[in-house]
Amino acid sequence: MSRGLLLCPGAACVNASPLSNPTSIPVLIYEVFQTLQGEGKYAGHPCIFVRTSGCNLRCTWCDTPHTSWRPQGTQRSVGEIVAQTQQWQDVEHAVISGGEPMLQPDLDELVDALRDRGHFVTIESAGTLFSESVRPDFFSLSPKLAHARPDEESAQRLHDRNNDYAPLHQFVAASSDLQVKFVVQGEQDLLQIEQLIEQYQLPREEIYLMPEGIDDETLHERGLILAEICRREGFSFTGRMHIELWGHRRGT
Repeated sequence: MSRGLLLCPGAACVNASPLSNPTSIPVLIYEVFQTLQGEGKYAGHPCIFVRTSGCNLRCTWCDTPHTSWRPQGTQRSVGEIVAQTQQWQDVEHAVISGGEPMLQPDLDELVDALRDRGHFVTIESAGTLFSESVRPDFFSLSPKLAHARPDEESAQRLHDRNNDYAPLHQFVAASSDLQVKFVVQGEQDLLQIEQLIEQYQLPREEIYLMPEGIDDETLHERGLILAEICRREGFSFTGRMHIELWGHRRGT
């Protein structure tokens, strides 16, 4: 198994053959696995997770630095990726995450191929890059708030240049189904959230607040604060079920 590609955590890995007409432009893939969706509207649903590698942001608390700060992975054709997912062909949901999947060439082809095989496709994105040709069933957008800004100067420049909220308008206008999931540290983040909702006409009924953290203690402490905020402000709350169940590790 190539370093950085996990096809079947906890089991023997399967070397799938590519489809007959693989794309000529490869996608950088970190891991492909089957799990439960841990966040947002579809939390608890079994899903196939396709994690791409490479990101245009440098969030200081990034929980997958191996797909952003230090991207790892294997170049795979769309045909190879889809062939690998077919060992879980009865799983309805397929999630394409990252990193930032909207950076990947031929993402539209991957989405279409998975949908053609009967999967309900979600793309998880920071919402800084939009493409008319990428049409999943569901967009899960996670605009990054001010506390995501890194401390290191060169990373700050890259992050500030690319953390563009303007495409949120396009996602909202073009998407029939989406959620907007804010990673929140505390009450101090509410002002920026409200500003983004107003400026980019984000659907308030589709806003989720999720505690920032990768350990049980932090998630619990911040989760209690966010639960009260959600009750008061009318937002939806989402935890990080996969971390609560399995801890912060690959393949979950």
